[in-house]
Amino acid sequence: MTSSELPIQTALLEVLNYLPDTVVFVKDMQASYVYGNRTLLSRLGLASLDDLRGRTASDLFPPQLGEGYTKQDFGVLSGEPLTEQLELHLYPSGQVGWCLTTKRALRNETGEVTGLVGLSRDLKLPQTQLDELGEVMTYLQQHYAQPLTIQALADRAQMSLSTFERQVRRIYGVTPTQFLIRTRLEAATRLLRETDWPITQVALECGYFDHSAFSRVFRATVGLSPSAYRTFAQQT
Repeated sequence: MTSSELPIQTALLEVLNYLPDTVVFVKDMQASYVYGNRTLLSRLGLASLDDLRGRTASDLFPPQLGEGYTKQDFGVLSGEPLTEQLELHLYPSGQVGWCLTTKRALRNETGEVTGLVGLSRDLKLPQTQLDELGEVMTYLQQHYAQPLTIQALADRAQMSLSTFERQVRRIYGVTPTQFLIRTRLEAATRLLRETDWPITQVALECGYFDHSAFSRVFRATVGLSPSAYRTFAQQT
C-alpha cells in the first residue's frame, strides 16, 4: 500500500460508520473479523472495534446462527460470492430485521484470496403502496398462503414478466420472489413464536405445501431450522 492510499482507506472506514441502515465488515482467511462499522458494533452490543477483532460469527451469535454465518463466510472465501441474499438477522442485542447481504472475497495483487468484505443492508419496504403496483402487491400480502406464481402476479398487474420484475425491484428494492418469501416467512416466524402448531401446519398456513421446501427456504433465510427458531424465540 502506498502512502497516498492509506489516507483514502482511513477516510473510507470512517465514512462507513455513518451508515445507520447498513452493516459493513471485513474478515480474514479464518473468517475472523478484522473490521466492523459502528452499526455492526451497536447491533452486537460491543463497545469498540477491539472487542470485535479476532472473533468469528460463531463467537458472537447464538451457536446455530453463528455456525451458519461462518459456513457462509468460508463458502465466499472458497470462491462462492454472495449477492443480495435475503436474510432475517437475529442480533444478540435483541434487534431483528430483514436485510440483503452481499459478500465478496478480497484478493491481493497476485489474485490470492486474503479475506472477505461484506455488507448487510436493512430492507425497509414502503409503508404505503400507492404506486402502480400497489394493488397487486397488496393482493400478494393478503393471499400469500395461496400457490402464487410470479407470472400470475405479473398478469394481474397487466405487465410482462420482465417488466413486472424490473418495476418491483425499482420500487421495493427486492425481486418479486424475495418479496413473496419475506411475506411468507414473516407470517411463519410469527406463528412459530405465538403458537404450538406443528411445523407442517405452519408451512401450509404460509403457502408451502412441501414441508422440506419450507424448511429449506426458512433455513437459508433465517439461518435456523423452523424448530430451532421456535426454541430460540422462546429463550429470548
